[in-house]
Amino acid sequence: MRNFILSTFLLVIGSAFAQEYTTDYEIQYEAKYSLDSLNLNMKTTETLYLFAGLDYGVFMNFNAVSKERIEAEVTKRLKSGNMDVTGLAKPSNINVQFYKNRQEDEVFAASGNFDKIYIYEEVSVPLEWEIIDETKEYLNYQVQKATTSFAGRDYEAWFTLEIPINDGPYVFYGLPGLIVELYDTKGHYYFGLKSIEKLESSRTWELNLDKVYSREEVKKIEAKANKSLLLPHLSTPEADGDKVILRKFLDETGKEISEAELRREHKKIRESKNNPIELE
Repeated sequence: MRNFILSTFLLVIGSAFAQEYTTDYEIQYEAKYSLDSLNLNMKTTETLYLFAGLDYGVFMNFNAVSKERIEAEVTKRLKSGNMDVTGLAKPSNINVQFYKNRQEDEVFAASGNFDKIYIYEEVSVPLEWEIIDETKEYLNYQVQKATTSFAGRDYEAWFTLEIPINDGPYVFYGLPGLIVELYDTKGHYYFGLKSIEKLESSRTWELNLDKVYSREEVKKIEAKANKSLLLPHLSTPEADGDKVILRKFLDETGKEISEAELRREHKKIRESKNNPIELE
């Protein structure tokens, strides 16, 4: 349940201030990153998704892509009395979704916890790129090097003119072709193209812009939320009349632990995530 709660952020739709992002391609990137600055050799790997169109791009993790399917399966299991919803969502440490209007150089980010999300505008775009006269081959594409800086890190990117989509992973875009490989110069964060697929029909994403925060406001909200208790998942016995339902705390392996142990585990995990992709 913890992975489901933490990784699935729900966007409120149907607003008068909703903006649509139409996309025609699904592009998958393999992300590898080091969350603990004291243990940089320990890498986390996950697949992240860029949906790109002529003018728009939407970048997100697996749980955001599969939100409707995950919600439907959770509802189905709970209605049947099956409280085990582990494994439906995938753990992710890159939970911000980026909505890019590349023609207008406008990027909004969606970040949040539980069923509350916070929208802020990314003011650091457009990025300033320097295209380097250096080429190589990547996945049978001829690619060219470019460099930029973002949020306290320096980056090297490789883009290809063979895929004329001026987009890329995370907040990165603006080169003459698709970014197929991107990494910071310290080797802490890496994105590499896995696949690109033309969708059978366009997919439109909708973002509610009723309330837009500043990045500083969202940072304060996130810092406060990170100090709160994060539950792995709950195992709730079947209720018997007015009998009090006991709540059990389980770790990742399904072993029952105390609330104090859970809090200690959460503190340890929180302290180990000291190397975010955005340093400033």
